[in-house]
Amino acid sequence: MPVKFVLFDIYDELVAAWQQAFPALVPPEALEHITIKGASLDDLDVSFDTIVSPANSFGRLDGSFDQVLSDYIAPESDNDALTHAAQAVLYQRWRGYAPPGTCTLVPLVRTPCEHNQLGVRYVALCPTMRTPENVKWNKEVVYNCVWSLLVAIDNHNAEVAADPEKAAREGAAPIECVAMTGLATGVGAVSPEVCAKQMACAFTHYHEAKARPEKWGALKWRDIFKLPVYFSEEFDD
Repeated sequence: MPVKFVLFDIYDELVAAWQQAFPALVPPEALEHITIKGASLDDLDVSFDTIVSPANSFGRLDGSFDQVLSDYIAPESDNDALTHAAQAVLYQRWRGYAPPGTCTLVPLVRTPCEHNQLGVRYVALCPTMRTPENVKWNKEVVYNCVWSLLVAIDNHNAEVAADPEKAAREGAAPIECVAMTGLATGVGAVSPEVCAKQMACAFTHYHEAKARPEKWGALKWRDIFKLPVYFSEEFDD
């Protein structure tokens, strides 16, 4: 079953940019699994098992939307519990530093965050920045984060399907629905239009990559240079 995605944000400009970019750039067969909502976490009226954190590279979930996630997911007795869970995984995989543009899935089962208000099983850490800062200079970071997210979800679901007994022992489950806000549109200062177009392009190119492995498994330069990713027009600011 295809994974569903819920794009939500409280900023009208970003929601409007998504609503314009996704129908224009994403093919209908991929778009039908993507929902766009102008909403906060409080107002989100859909269920999801995974939520994306536009984190920093060190997994400190204590500012901006990451602090909101900690407030919802960490127990009241330990607001840093989500940060601790994230950093444990980041150390195991990245020795504590996940480069911007990557994605790391943090399982919450068997952690103090397992029984959380959102009912999520996973947090997908997609750092858009090394530390909180303006990242308009990083022209591909939004595209890279979404691409890495899609790869991480696919690989996770394939591993669960390949060895259900191991997954059951580890408390792993397929990812079925992912909620995500804008990436780098707050502190990162990436414009809503650039964010929306890069997110849409990542979904589009990934959909094509899965549908046409013969092409994407042997890309020629002529194919590569035809792939628009809408680099930030703000790069020289």
